[in-house]
Amino acid sequence: MSHRPIPSLPLAAAALLGLAAPFAGFLASDARAAQSPVPPDRFLAAAREAADRAPPACAATARTGADGRVTESPLPAMIQGAAAGTTGGLGRRLYTVTRLDDAKASRSRPSPEGTLRWAVEAARQGGGWIAFAPGLTGTLHLEAGLHLPSDTTLDGGCGGITLTAAPRTTQLTLTDARNVIVSGLTFTKDAYDDKADKTGDAIALTDQFDQVAILHNAFHRCGDGCVDIVRKERFASGARATVAFNHFAQHNKVMLIGTLTCYKDAAAEGCADPLAHLGDVMEPRVLVTVAGNVFAGTSQRHPKVVSNAAVHLTNNLFALSPTAYSNGADSAVYGSATGTGGVLVAEGNIFVNPDRAGRIGAGPISVVRASTGGGHEADGVVAAGDNVTVGNIRVVENRPEIARAVPIQAGAVLRVSDKGPEALATCLLRIAGPQGATAAWPQACR
Repeated sequence: MSHRPIPSLPLAAAALLGLAAPFAGFLASDARAAQSPVPPDRFLAAAREAADRAPPACAATARTGADGRVTESPLPAMIQGAAAGTTGGLGRRLYTVTRLDDAKASRSRPSPEGTLRWAVEAARQGGGWIAFAPGLTGTLHLEAGLHLPSDTTLDGGCGGITLTAAPRTTQLTLTDARNVIVSGLTFTKDAYDDKADKTGDAIALTDQFDQVAILHNAFHRCGDGCVDIVRKERFASGARATVAFNHFAQHNKVMLIGTLTCYKDAAAEGCADPLAHLGDVMEPRVLVTVAGNVFAGTSQRHPKVVSNAAVHLTNNLFALSPTAYSNGADSAVYGSATGTGGVLVAEGNIFVNPDRAGRIGAGPISVVRASTGGGHEADGVVAAGDNVTVGNIRVVENRPEIARAVPIQAGAVLRVSDKGPEALATCLLRIAGPQGATAAWPQACR
């Protein structure tokens, strides 16, 4: 099959935003990553200590009119990048969760009013803004997964609500859902064995979803993936999502983004030589922005990007650590990787490796697997610039000219070389997660 080239369309330029002078301790490097001389443990400890000294102020995130519809919230304005313009339940009815019990619903036994399941079911009639009653805090154990409808916001406010479930349960699923915001919640699972137990995700986006924003949540021990954005088949329609300002901790495989055609059938069209088909059958249809997140003690897939997907990875803080399996082995450890034609543009990130063993912060799948072997999988493409590495870790590009030609909508990017990595890491540790739900980006990190 002939190769239809991708039209050249550069990424949006990153404004300098009047930031502080460059960190004086940077070592000279190429455009892909500058090396910080600060030891990893000291770097992280200093950033955490500074973040703890100045916690962000957080207030109510939504206001309603006399008709019970939400008229104002700061959340939609925070959504930049691929899912910019998402409004969720803005202008829709407010549904207030007043209790933390749950039970599987049926025709003969609908969910009790005031439960989260009742609110989600009510939002199926035209969308809605789902919030939790002031003062309501604690853990809600879901007896079954929830399927969020279109035109909906699930608003956990400034934190205080934890959603947990059995390991196999995927807590939130968005199938063919559009215009959805999930914010201010903590996700975890009942205890499980990473090596032995079959587990579900915390949040799963699938099939023909579009304009979904996952903002200011916390994820800890969430089973399979914390956020998986996966299409089972190739679709002609586009799908856009933004995953921003979340705090991920103590988890193995964090995010998988793309279409599973090549996983299901390695002989499918384009899968054997995906880079020769990025302009036709492997054209990126799933566009995702991953920005301003903290990954603390996580192991791999931050994200892993596979076929038909393009990801803009920007201004994230990574502190990588292996997951200990029950058989005594450790998991793989890397930042972000691309396989089967996935596209990644990584800029302004901080990659920290506390271990002596060398790690990859971002690169194609063949580089990630070089030291450990593993199965065969065709590479994707990686373009990188203005990243900082701390410790024994590096960033590897692969066919960057292809990655830079893919039109990925960029939000406001802070140049880490201007801001200084310690200052940016401190700010991200302050605002990533529910406690920063009303923090404005990028003003909060100036």
